[in-house]
Amino acid sequence: MAKRLAIPVRSLGSEVDTPSITDLAAWANARAGQSGDLVTYHLMKTLEAQKEVHTPAAGGWFYHERARAASLPDAPADDVLDDIQAVSDIRKNCWWSLPSAASLFIDPDEDQILFFRQFLRMMRDAGVFGHVILLENDPASLELELVSGRRIFWHLLNPTERGLERVLEVQRDIAITPADLPLLSDLMGSYTVRKIIVMEGGEADLRAAKELVDLDNIMTGGYAPAKKPSYWDELVEGSFILR
Repeated sequence: MAKRLAIPVRSLGSEVDTPSITDLAAWANARAGQSGDLVTYHLMKTLEAQKEVHTPAAGGWFYHERARAASLPDAPADDVLDDIQAVSDIRKNCWWSLPSAASLFIDPDEDQILFFRQFLRMMRDAGVFGHVILLENDPASLELELVSGRRIFWHLLNPTERGLERVLEVQRDIAITPADLPLLSDLMGSYTVRKIIVMEGGEADLRAAKELVDLDNIMTGGYAPAKKPSYWDELVEGSFILR
């Protein structure tokens, strides 16, 4: 009988929906005396759903407004620090998912990107392990140059060949859709790839990734949709290779 070998799951963030008044009131009552708002609620609820995920990530695109406000010059950090404390109470040293500087500001200049980088550093100093930077479009060279580092993971929500090439210039781990695995195989002739995170990969997709890198450098990736509370449990359950 074939043996199921579990493949670890990595979260790249979550989408959210407006909660019911009843759910929000119950959450607020449970946190009586503690700070927090709707963003904090979403951070906590989406992270609580990731309890079986190997590498969870707080946040997602919904952290847009909070990140934008905190990336302005001399912006107060209180709300973000409160968010980090709330997340740390659930999972310490967690990754954090949020939009790129180019998604927060229209055509950001060097100063705006540097303020964004300073904001990310402040979060890491406060206990965030690293950041998943969400990209709607192909990344700009300036942002890649100024923000990239070992605790930055760029994730293309709408991957293109050009976008993948740009990301692979600055990082060796890549999140890829199953449909783009052949393209990644071609790009590996020009770029070094260490780890492949197959987005919502099935067993056949993970097996295809195994032809490109060692088994211990394969993960299943996920970005949770709204209104699907069972998403992470189902992803973990289906993340395996038969041997």
